[in-house]
Amino acid sequence: MSLHLVPRALQYFEEVAQRGSIQAASRKLGISASAIHRQITAIEDALGELLFERESKGMTLTPAGLLILELARDWRLDNARLWSVIQADRGVEQGQITIAAMDGMVNGFVPNLVSAIAQRFPRIQVSIEITNPDRALKGVLEGDFDIAAVVNIMPHESLKLHWERNFRLGCIAAPSHAVASQTSIELRELVTHPVAFQNASLSIRKLLEAKHGWIFEQAKKSTVVNSIQLMKQLVLSGQYVAVTSELDADPEIQSGQLRFVPISDEDLFKQKFVLISNLLIPETSAIKEITALAVEILERLPNP
Repeated sequence: MSLHLVPRALQYFEEVAQRGSIQAASRKLGISASAIHRQITAIEDALGELLFERESKGMTLTPAGLLILELARDWRLDNARLWSVIQADRGVEQGQITIAAMDGMVNGFVPNLVSAIAQRFPRIQVSIEITNPDRALKGVLEGDFDIAAVVNIMPHESLKLHWERNFRLGCIAAPSHAVASQTSIELRELVTHPVAFQNASLSIRKLLEAKHGWIFEQAKKSTVVNSIQLMKQLVLSGQYVAVTSELDADPEIQSGQLRFVPISDEDLFKQKFVLISNLLIPETSAIKEITALAVEILERLPNP
């Protein structure tokens, strides 16, 4: 959103609450720590209440601070609603849209969508943030993102679901790798090969740890990364295999650069991919059109 009517003090306060320190908020915002401290102190002086408990491990919210945090988030959501109404009068031909997406989509869905928007709606400004599912969900609920293409999120009553599809997990390997010619593979066999694992910041790792945590201990050799793109590069080298979904490796699978071998373990989960927006924020004509365009592109993905 390009309209910012949320008071500066609340913006600074919310960033400190999220990051647990003024210094961390200062680095994120590009604002001096002293300026942030003055704004927070001004709120505390006006209320006669402390907003944070200052401890050696960081700053935690007091009961008064929790109330102010709720106010800040409500104000930001109202700001998003107002911006949506203002843009609605401009029609489809101009406006702005902010989209959240995952790292695994940066060489497939995301560039395809940006290209399609540029061709059909050249006067619409597009802002893309590559992030994780938790941040994407939070951003949609708080009005930071108009739409988000995300995986494995929890249902929420304020979300509007535009599209969903489940993708099976499998082993990806370079065509030259011994695994590539197999029709399926079990996890116990997979970990006998060097594996490029996703780290705990990525959703597949979290879900695997819940039911199949043993694979991280029993892998013959492993490298842990925080990027789907880096993971795929390691697999492309021919030295590693990886556990991921068809979605994450779709461009490479379609081009023949990688092979996808289904994992045959019966209790393995599927990755749910969804396109969401905030049900409480009115959709502009531009956002409706671009959401429909995103769905059109997503429908081209493989349907296991």
